[in-house]
Amino acid sequence: MDKRNYKGIKSVLKFHIKKNVKSLWTWKNDNFTCIFKNYSGDDRIYTSEQLLKLLENDKKNQLQNNT
Repeated sequence: MDKRNYKGIKSVLKFHIKKNVKSLWTWKNDNFTCIFKNYSGDDRIYTSEQLLKLLENDKKNQLQNNT
């Protein structure tokens, strides 16, 4: 299994949270998309806080599965 740490996207999410940027995101097949307006797709939508928690939990699960 390929290990991912998502440093770049986590940095963006933390910045958005710190600056109180109201952004929405999708995450599918390791592709992250920030939604600005008129989203009409079927992918799940996350706030910056939700996506950061999801990525941090994903990393913890990867570490647990590798021990």
